[in-house]
Amino acid sequence: MLLVDHGLLYPALQRLEDRGWVKAKWGVSANNRKARFYTMTAAGRQQLHREASEWEKMTAAIGRVLAAQAKEN
Repeated sequence: MLLVDHGLLYPALQRLEDRGWVKAKWGVSANNRKARFYTMTAAGRQQLHREASEWEKMTAAIGRVLAAQAKEN
């Protein structure tokens, strides 16, 4: 289970909203409490694809370095 501290989560969500990558609206949760609901925007989906592509390139490069190091040993 991933636990994220509220002091980290909400500022991050605010930054994502400021950049236009998510939008937020107030509503009522399933347990009848006031809640803020976030939805990823089209721009957010595009950014996610860019970030995922960069992550894949980085992990592939790290994999090549580790594989070469393993061959040396």
